[in-house]
Amino acid sequence: MTENDDAQAFTALFLKFSERAERWLKKAAIVLFVLLCLFQAALRVPAVRHLLASADKLEGSPVHRTDGR
Repeated sequence: MTENDDAQAFTALFLKFSERAERWLKKAAIVLFVLLCLFQAALRVPAVRHLLASADKLEGSPVHRTDGR
């Protein structure tokens, strides 16, 4: 009977942990999605775009290699 009690205790602890972990993961996913939307919106502002996108200044100009190829 102690094995059954141990299994029930383990199941209860696992459910408690997984509920907390699931709540944290949902919050993290929401925060990351909101940050993604904010950064995408910030990239549409030309004054902020040059601070966030380093490759934007190279757009439209050729890249010269220094290794001789």
